[in-house]
Amino acid sequence: MFASLIRLLGWGYLPIALVAKLPFAMSVVAVMTAVSALRGSYAEAGITAALVGLGTAISGPLMGAAADRWGQRPILLVLGVANAAALLGLAWALVGEAASSVIFTMGILIGLTAPQASSMVRSRWLLAIDSDVPAASRSRSTSAVLSYESMTDELMFVFGPVIVGVSAVAWGTVSPVVGAALLTGVGIIAFALHRSADYAQGRTGKRAAGTAGAAEASPAAPPALDPTSADPTSADPTSADPATVDPTVDPAAADTAAASSHATRTPDPVSMLFRAAVLLPVGGMTCIGLFFGSTLTSLTAFMETLDNADATGILYGVMGVGSAVCALSVVLLPEAFQLRARWLVFSTLSLAGCLLYTQAETLTVFVIALLIMGAGIGPSLVTLFAIASDQSPVGRLTTVMAMMSTGVVVGQSAASALSGTVLDSVGLAAGLWGPALSGALLVVLGLAFQLVSRPRPRLRSAVSPS
Repeated sequence: MFASLIRLLGWGYLPIALVAKLPFAMSVVAVMTAVSALRGSYAEAGITAALVGLGTAISGPLMGAAADRWGQRPILLVLGVANAAALLGLAWALVGEAASSVIFTMGILIGLTAPQASSMVRSRWLLAIDSDVPAASRSRSTSAVLSYESMTDELMFVFGPVIVGVSAVAWGTVSPVVGAALLTGVGIIAFALHRSADYAQGRTGKRAAGTAGAAEASPAAPPALDPTSADPTSADPTSADPATVDPTVDPAAADTAAASSHATRTPDPVSMLFRAAVLLPVGGMTCIGLFFGSTLTSLTAFMETLDNADATGILYGVMGVGSAVCALSVVLLPEAFQLRARWLVFSTLSLAGCLLYTQAETLTVFVIALLIMGAGIGPSLVTLFAIASDQSPVGRLTTVMAMMSTGVVVGQSAASALSGTVLDSVGLAAGLWGPALSGALLVVLGLAFQLVSRPRPRLRSAVSPS
């Protein structure tokens, strides 16, 4: 099944998407490494990294909304050049021993111009599925691509810091920043120009115009779904009464007509982005960012007590790889195992691992705790993205995906700073509770989602951007 999905976008899409994601995973760590080494100040490094996160939090949803409006290609081309320039500007400022204000300015510019590659990669997959995959197969296809993308996200966040460390040792402390700039310039522009961008041309693109013409020309096209309809299953072609189905209508043509009718729908108002059903998954992703940041910081502190801090990346990689494998296996779960139930089950599993992590005193127990934590957090990541795609307002898919990706970065940046403060002021025992607190909050948000969500999420075809 996944091979057939890849053919929609082309096999070249996979490596291009990976290269486009990598600079985003490297940037925060590269900035902290370079600033702390060349300026001799952890405080200045932390402020600069926090400004990167702040800039991303401000611009991420705005860039997603712009992509929904005008398409991904022009937005990515501008951001690719601007972000590469900002990273090179930071490298220049560090080498030239510029004032702290210049360093801080470069930090926030890096965040403001950060290309939302991860969210745009996902939205292209989902738009391609909505456009070219039969309705009966969309749910399984969505699960497959979200599992794969969550796996690659995990690997990027694990190996991004490793690449930064290796390049800093091999070519100097400023080299990771320069490398991130080069990868951004090449990877983001290649991603922008890839043919898959035709699926994400916004509301004024030729694809939207073409599907509009198809809808007008198709005599079998059903009326557009009323976005205010209270029945979430009313658009499901598989739920129709068999007695009312016209046997002369080709199912494939009906699917195409349905997709076309949705492509011409007026986007939902911006206020729909602030519904609890949308904001709770975004909050959940922020918790996952808090989890990543607090785990890496506290694990580093623990390994320092063993005089083996260099092995931190290996242990973190054990958790990350295990998490990625579990994320990929979500596609094997039965559809009867509903998304909101998955949120609670996997977040609870992660919390159990976090509680064991707080009590670990030996390396063996730490490894077991990290494996349990990863087994819960990977599927949680997939589940939250799937919920967000189901709940995203019409015409706002890329915006919601950008909000989700921004949540991870903001959470990771905040947790890194807070965990470092706690470890310095209180000690390791308190710092180990950081992942548990983020895991507990993730469970609480899952319970809240149970209260506000529908028994059955809206169909993907009913929430596709125009």
